[in-house]
Amino acid sequence: MPKTSAGSRRAFVGWAVGAYLVTLGLLLVLALRRSSGTLVYAIDDPAIHLSIAQNLIHHGTWGVVPGEFQSASSSPLWTLAVAATSVLLPFAPELGPLLLNVVASIVLLMLLGAHQRVLQPSRHRPADAVAVVALVVVILFLPALTMLGMEHIAHTAMIVWAVVCFGRRAAGETAGRRWLPYLLVALATLTRFETLFVVAGLVAAELAIVLPGWRPAGRDGVTLGGQVRRAAGIAAAAIVPFVGFVALNVAMGQGLLPNSVLSKGPAVSGLADTFSPEELQHRLADDPLLAALAALTLALLLVGWRQGRRSTYGLVVLFVATVAHVLLAQVGWYERYQAYLITLAVFVLLDVAAEIVPAERRAPTPHTPLVAGLVLSALLLSGTKINLARQVPLAVADTYGQRYQAARFLERFYDGAPIATSELGYISLLHDGPVTDVLGLGDYAVLEERRRNGQEPSPAYWAQLADERGFDVVVVYPGTMLYQVPDAWILAGSWKLDRDTVTAWDPELDFYATSPEALAPLQAQLAAFAPELPPGITTSINELAPLRAEALAAEAAAGD
Repeated sequence: MPKTSAGSRRAFVGWAVGAYLVTLGLLLVLALRRSSGTLVYAIDDPAIHLSIAQNLIHHGTWGVVPGEFQSASSSPLWTLAVAATSVLLPFAPELGPLLLNVVASIVLLMLLGAHQRVLQPSRHRPADAVAVVALVVVILFLPALTMLGMEHIAHTAMIVWAVVCFGRRAAGETAGRRWLPYLLVALATLTRFETLFVVAGLVAAELAIVLPGWRPAGRDGVTLGGQVRRAAGIAAAAIVPFVGFVALNVAMGQGLLPNSVLSKGPAVSGLADTFSPEELQHRLADDPLLAALAALTLALLLVGWRQGRRSTYGLVVLFVATVAHVLLAQVGWYERYQAYLITLAVFVLLDVAAEIVPAERRAPTPHTPLVAGLVLSALLLSGTKINLARQVPLAVADTYGQRYQAARFLERFYDGAPIATSELGYISLLHDGPVTDVLGLGDYAVLEERRRNGQEPSPAYWAQLADERGFDVVVVYPGTMLYQVPDAWILAGSWKLDRDTVTAWDPELDFYATSPEALAPLQAQLAAFAPELPPGITTSINELAPLRAEALAAEAAAGD
């Protein structure tokens, strides 16, 4: 991917970084207003990484409970980075994910500025300026992804950097230090295992170069043996760290993959309809932009495969990675899982545009903003992204009003005591004591039970687990356990949001007592905590619960 001029690069980076920082600043201010000035992320997951990081720093434990190893992080390298920022910022460790995302976003935009030639924002090219803003804020979704507090932007930056380096070498250019892209692949693999999909694309692209119609112009001297060796090196850069992680995980009594991957990954979750046509269609429908970019990539490959274009390499990588992801991974959940594919597509397609769009159609006149128009047309397929970006402050309010408050509640009234929940992040971060994760993300034993039973363990299993682990309170959304709740558990009360939710699974969050004896204290604590809840959240105490507790106590006495 040829570099653009220094002036154009500075203009692009200036507009892109400016749009990113201004939008992020606006979202952050609006979010802090919703969370009473407390930095809380739009979803619960960043707190899982923070919890593991704190345990690693203070207890030498990889997991959400001190002294108990659990493969609770799907991104080992990101968790280590969060731990590093926590050491540097002991007064505000929650800032770590935000700062890491800001740095990763700026690096990513600098990469894009250095390796695209068609968008040159200036006062003479206002359409390009608007396109750059739309690209950063909506299509790449960077400000909203930053407010999620997760590893997706850092992973994307490493992936794109590696593909750019390999693509330049495939075109016969000098691409800096030869070891750099291999290191980036290794680090990206330890950040997100979807890197393996991109590696499959890189291997396919390297091998495709030996075909006459697929190699860039001027690369007639390539040999099959040379390309096989290069492809093997790329594969090894990903496989070695991946196998190392698997070996450590298994040695510590865990599964082959992190708990969250085993729980949520379509290919390994144990759900029967993973590869059904309906399920695959649903994944593509979750992001129309991804589906359109995949179709466009295939069309460009079919049309230009015998034309010796340099951009064919990136198109092969993108298409193979997209197919693998749709087959084996998730799409959606605040547009984050496929973010690396969207960004890679932007890099590759801007490179294609530099090859096939005539220079006069990219001239600085108001009549020929062709590429900018194509970028802006992508907004028609980005309605979900636009809506979710707008709703970031409400998403933060969801997390702050439910999961963060539940964490404060359990920290105050059950600190040091065993508890159970489906919302692992902020609860495990603030609560000190054993935590049973009913979804299994931080609890491998529960995860295995869920996978054995189609993600629906029996009420008897939960009742036995409560007896064995001694937790008196369970905090879950109504739909989390549904028909799995044991008869002996009593709904003590609920918190309810007075609006539709964005990232909360339900407006209602339920509190169960696992025994008649645990009910009265729990209801009293819910009543005492109610005045501290943010506006818009009401506490509902189950007035029939004491009658149920009496009936259960009478049954137990009769049984004795």
